Amino acid sequence: MLTASAIDFELKIYTPPDGDAVNFELVQDVAHSKLLSFYASGKVGKPEWDNPEGHFGIYQMRMTKKGKVPIRMKFYTPTNPQTVPQQANRSKFADAMTAWVALTPTAKAEYIKRAKRRNMFGHGLFIREYFSTH
Repeated sequence: MLTASAIDFELKIYTPPDGDAVNFELVQDVAHSKLLSFYASGKVGKPEWDNPEGHFGIYQMRMTKKGKVPIRMKFYTPTNPQTVPQQANRSKFADAMTAWVALTPTAKAEYIKRAKRRNMFGHGLFIREYFSTH
């Protein structure tokens, strides 16, 4: 049986014939503690692409009575309409992140402290307040 240290692999970007990059990650299967295995999670290609690993489609982890299991979903291509309100919201979010990075460590620590009471992250609370005031 292979152990985690005996596995030798590297992640490479798989580029299908038409040139689109594929987004996927290897996820360790902890549901089977005696077996060390990995499965693809995320968008891994279209069925017509020549995928040497044989993983096609969009996978999602779902809880069942047997625990977490990967579910293959119907393949879809997400849309990005680039509308004016969408671009304004993206710009506002970018401004919020820039403002978060510019905060002093003591100010960030204060946000983190306040956010813990709400079961949030500090940057999430900062962005929430930034969006409500700008």
